[in-house]
Amino acid sequence: MKKSIISLAALAIVASAATAHAQQNGSGFYAGVAIGQSKATNVTEGDVSDFLRRNGYLNPVTSADRKDTTYRFTGGYQFNPNVAVEAIYTDIGSFGTRSSVTGGSVNADYNAKGFGIDLVLSAPMTEQFSVFGRVGAIQAKTEAAFSSSGVVGLSFVQGSKTKTGQHFGLGLQYNLSRELAVRGEVERFRKLGDASTGGDLEADAVNVGLIFRF
Repeated sequence: MKKSIISLAALAIVASAATAHAQQNGSGFYAGVAIGQSKATNVTEGDVSDFLRRNGYLNPVTSADRKDTTYRFTGGYQFNPNVAVEAIYTDIGSFGTRSSVTGGSVNADYNAKGFGIDLVLSAPMTEQFSVFGRVGAIQAKTEAAFSSSGVVGLSFVQGSKTKTGQHFGLGLQYNLSRELAVRGEVERFRKLGDASTGGDLEADAVNVGLIFRF
């Protein structure tokens, strides 16, 4: 995770230097980088324990690691002050559960990342400040790994599914200059994974980032 943060910082420095030489009128193209925290909304202790109980495991007690660092790279085109299209690459994060049952334990780890495209609609409030929303789709690869100990046996130990899911967001943007803006945003990812990865994975994220206009 430290390498990811360092990479984001390096990209910000390079992009900032590049935008310092951008033409005054601009081209409509921009790039962005963001980092924040994600949370798996449907990876819960109670649901996992109930699932294990229904499948014959006795006395399940579960803990869940639902939060992780998320990051995103963005490339976009601004058609006018209100409409833009963005292509993104994002690592949504890694999550997991640890369950103890009579005679052993059952563990699960999940990760999701992928590419997407969004329609971004903005409403400028002042020359510097605007609100925006996004809606789009993400082609995400969700991976799951399962392990057990003791007398517990599993029918499968890993799964992977690449699937088109849904992506929504709502945020605020502040223009520091014509070339540089700061964003804060909340996002939602839905319908990732399937039965091969232990069911659908859904996650929310809160992030901050920079936009560099060319």
